Amino acid sequence: MRSRNRIGLVSLAVAAAGFLFVTFQPWFPLERVALFRGLSLRTLLSSFFDASLVGALADWFAVSALFRSPLGIRLPHTDILARNQAAIADAVPRFLGSFVSEQTIGAELSGVDFAGNVERLLADAGARGELHDLVRSRLQALLTAAVRDGGEPSEGFAAGVREVVRLLAERVDATSAASALIRWALDNEVDQRIFGAAASALHALVEANQEPLTEMLTQLVRRNAGWQGLFVGRGTMTRLLAGLQQEIARFGRERQHELRLILERHLRDLARRLGAEAGGPARDAAQAGFQRLAADPATADAVSRLLAEAVARLRTALEPAQTGFDQSVGRLEESFLYQLAANHDFRRRFNEGVAGLISSLVARSRLVEGVTGYLSALLANTDVREFVGRVEEAVWNDLQYIRVNGAVVGGLVGVVLAVVRGIS
Repeated sequence: MRSRNRIGLVSLAVAAAGFLFVTFQPWFPLERVALFRGLSLRTLLSSFFDASLVGALADWFAVSALFRSPLGIRLPHTDILARNQAAIADAVPRFLGSFVSEQTIGAELSGVDFAGNVERLLADAGARGELHDLVRSRLQALLTAAVRDGGEPSEGFAAGVREVVRLLAERVDATSAASALIRWALDNEVDQRIFGAAASALHALVEANQEPLTEMLTQLVRRNAGWQGLFVGRGTMTRLLAGLQQEIARFGRERQHELRLILERHLRDLARRLGAEAGGPARDAAQAGFQRLAADPATADAVSRLLAEAVARLRTALEPAQTGFDQSVGRLEESFLYQLAANHDFRRRFNEGVAGLISSLVARSRLVEGVTGYLSALLANTDVREFVGRVEEAVWNDLQYIRVNGAVVGGLVGVVLAVVRGIS
């Protein structure tokens, strides 16, 4: 509650006291003090305090009429706020909305150094730790809602996966998407990295299981080669596996390997056939197969279990005892901070991007309309006397100076009129 000043009441009291003094005091013969052209001191003071009292009373009435009926007399155009509460509540969204738009928000945010704020935040070790804890806790809460303690997907999570799979089956052109994905992988040499990774994994698998593979291949050849199997021994299979490992290593190392070229050629041909606008056997068969697969309830269940297992592993990795999360996030933060400090163009684009994102989110999410609508409803449903009291409390002290101005300006106008009358 703001302390209320009484300067408006004081100005009214001074004007009334001056009026009473000049009008009724018997001690000083003010009318005998001549100033010029027959204008006496009493006339001048009387003009001042008469007009000052009228101005003070008029402004007291005007200010009071905003909040109540002066002296309890219900005259027209008094108790203005109470009578117009609904209109004021309806005007709030229009008033605030006229000042807030995506352009004005963007203009205001364009001068904010978001990059500097991020740098200062991440430079504080305590703040960085709190940020990590906040992100970890929110992710854990989200993941806990998706997966039960036993690692099984929750009902809500499974229902969401089923809905996504259903939408994919109904609306996704799987063949075009597959064609685009293959083309992207080929254009960005993702296929080469996949070939290299697959070759490394296969080489390691053969290396780790050389003895059982040698035994298995020896027995397999002897069973199926007839009498020629008599000439096949473990040494032959060992040399065969050694040669296979060398070829796998060459496949993973050389981009011009014959098998790589064959696979790449077939992938490009597959992308062309899947992406053809006119229906073809390969395209039609792939699309039909995808729709059958997506429509099968077992597919959604399998996807749910697979995702739930991944979510469960991620949730375990987010435990406070695990340091991998903090280390991974820390590396991302350091890389990001380095880019902000070293690359001025990146810093500028980051600030512009954050400003544009915030202004777009505020404008398109209708956040301003929601807030102003809430305020409008709150004002409309507030008790009328409480509504008037809160407004009065907020502007009371400023309105008192209007009353002072009314008394002072009124008195000066009275003096001017008295002088003009005396001159004329």
